[in-house]
Amino acid sequence: MAASALVLTGCGLPQHDPEVTFYANGKTIRIEPTIYCNAVGDNCAEKNAPGTLKVPPGKVVQISVDGRLADGLWEVVCVYENAARVQEGCSSPLLGKGDNFSYTLAVPNQNDQLLRIEVHEAAGAVLATGQPLMRGSWVVDIAR
Repeated sequence: MAASALVLTGCGLPQHDPEVTFYANGKTIRIEPTIYCNAVGDNCAEKNAPGTLKVPPGKVVQISVDGRLADGLWEVVCVYENAARVQEGCSSPLLGKGDNFSYTLAVPNQNDQLLRIEVHEAAGAVLATGQPLMRGSWVVDIAR
C-alpha cells in the first residue's frame, strides 16, 4: 500500500501551458501562449504562433480561460479599426481571482472590425507603476 502511494505522488503528469478558447461566428479555436514566463514574470520563452479566427465587423468574441488563469489575474486587450479606418485599442478590467473564467469582447460600433485580440496573464510581480507584470500572452489575429 505504501509503495503504491509513492508511485502515485512521485510521478505527476507533465504540466502543459494554460490554454485560452476564442469563439466567434460559429467557430472555436483553442490556443496555447505565444509567450510564457515563470510565476514572477522572468525566464520567458516564445512558445507558439498567434491563432487566427475569422470575425465579421461588429461581431462579439467569447473568450474562456483555463482554470489556472482564472485563479490569478488576467485581462483582454484588442486592436480594432473603426468606420473611418483608424486603429483604436480596447481593454477589459482585470479579471480572475477565481471569479471570471470568461469574457465577451465587443467592439463599440457595428462597423468596427477587430484586428487582434490578446489575453494577458499577470505574474506575481508588480511594475514600478503598480501594474502587474505580464506572465503570459495568448494572441489571435483576426481574418476578415
